[in-house]
Amino acid sequence: MHPGDDPQAVDWIGVDFNTTGHLAVVAHPASGGVVMLGRWPERVEEEELCADRCRRYSSTSTYKRVLRRRARERSIQGDRNREVAREVVKMARQLWCGIKLEDLRGAGFAGRKEPNAPLPLSRHEGSLYHLQKLIEARAQNAGVCVVYVDPAFTSGVCSGCGEPGVRGGKESLCRRCGYAAHADANAAFNIAAAPPSRA
Repeated sequence: MHPGDDPQAVDWIGVDFNTTGHLAVVAHPASGGVVMLGRWPERVEEEELCADRCRRYSSTSTYKRVLRRRARERSIQGDRNREVAREVVKMARQLWCGIKLEDLRGAGFAGRKEPNAPLPLSRHEGSLYHLQKLIEARAQNAGVCVVYVDPAFTSGVCSGCGEPGVRGGKESLCRRCGYAAHADANAAFNIAAAPPSRA
């Protein structure tokens, strides 16, 4: 039976979204496999500072150049989101499993205006919420089951033993069992194992 036919599918991949490093990290607990997708481009801080300095002078060529660059980056990010969504759903179909995503409407995501509001545009132009919706739409068209989990503690808990771990940058270490892993991969395994909060 395909996961799209059964919301209680027992095999899942977990997807962890990130604002640094890779856009999405996918983990499949049954095989132990991890795939990192869509590396974020390095942001040019000098241009960002220049944009802030030039913001009040909207007619300057520098500010217009920065605006054009930001528009181009948004377009590139949209393409990147579509590519990542396609790969995530493709993996789920090949593995005959469902997809678990973090519920980006929940508490713990700064900037939301009300409890059930989606992730606002202020965080990377809402690209994480946009990516979530792309995955959801592609999965529905492909007959793949998608459920959402509470994002609380997915990054801070050891996926090996369930105890609180220590995170330093992109590294995660559990002092209880000694499990060490990439922090985003650890979070993706936790997402795959978490109970659904909504379908």
